[in-house]
Amino acid sequence: MFKKLIFILTFLSCCFFWGTAGSEETDAALAPQQTPSGMVLIPSGEFTRGTDSKKANQVCLKNNDHCKEKWFKDEVPLHPVKLDNYYLDIHEVTQKDYLRAMAKNPSEFKGSNLPVEKVTWYEAEEYCQKVGKRLPTEVEWEWAARGGKQTTFAWGNEAESHRANFCDKSCDKRWKEKQFEDGYGYTAPVGSFPANDFGLYDMAGNVYEWVMDWYDEDYYEKSPNENPQGPIKGNRKVIRGGSWINYSVGVRPSDRTDAKPSDKINFVGFRCAR
Repeated sequence: MFKKLIFILTFLSCCFFWGTAGSEETDAALAPQQTPSGMVLIPSGEFTRGTDSKKANQVCLKNNDHCKEKWFKDEVPLHPVKLDNYYLDIHEVTQKDYLRAMAKNPSEFKGSNLPVEKVTWYEAEEYCQKVGKRLPTEVEWEWAARGGKQTTFAWGNEAESHRANFCDKSCDKRWKEKQFEDGYGYTAPVGSFPANDFGLYDMAGNVYEWVMDWYDEDYYEKSPNENPQGPIKGNRKVIRGGSWINYSVGVRPSDRTDAKPSDKINFVGFRCAR
C-alpha cells in the first residue's frame, strides 16, 4: 500500500512537471517578439510606389521656379508593391550612437544628438551589421516614410516647414525657398520635427539616408511586386528622404536620388532596419 502511494505521488509529480514545462514552452512560442530598443515595427502592407513625373514637377513649381520634369523620371511608372513587416530605427543614427559603435565621428556638423553624416555606404552598412541590424531596402524605406499614406508628403499634399528640415529661409544656399522657415540652416537634432504615422522621425529632410539598393533610373519598369530587393548590381547607391540642402519637393517619400557608395557627404546619413 505504501509503495503504491509513493508510485501515485511520483506519477502525479511528473505529470505536473511535464505539464508545467509544456505550458511554459507554449507560452514562449505564442508570446509576441519584443520590439528592439529604439525601433518600431513597420506593419506589412500594400501601396503604390512612385509618382507621375509631371505631377512631381507641378509640386516643385508651387514653391520654386527652377524645376525640371526630368528630375522625377526615375519615379515612374507607378506600380503596386506588397511588403512583409520589419523593424526600423525610430531616429536617424546619431553621432553619439556612431561614435560608441565605430570609435570615430566623421561628421562636419558636430553634436552628439545630431545625425551622423559624411559616412560612406560601406560604413553605414558596417555600423548596422555591428549592432545586429541591416540597411533597409529602398521600398522598405519608402513604405515607412509614407506612414501608411499615399499623399504627396508624409503629412499631406502641401510642403510645410514645421514638418521637416529642408532648404528654406535659414539655409545659406542660393536655391533656398524663402517662404518657408524651419529654424535650421544645417542639420537639426534628431526628433526636432513631428513623427509620421508610424512613429518615425526625420524620414523627411534633415539628412538623406543610405538604403541597401543599387540605383537604377529605370528599375521601376522591371521591379517585382513583392518585397523587391533592388538591382543585382550597379555603380551608385540609392539615398532617400531629402535633406537640409534640398527644395521641399525633395522631402517627398517618393523622391529618389543616388550617390557613389564611397561618397562622404555632409547631407547624407542613415538609419538601420531589422
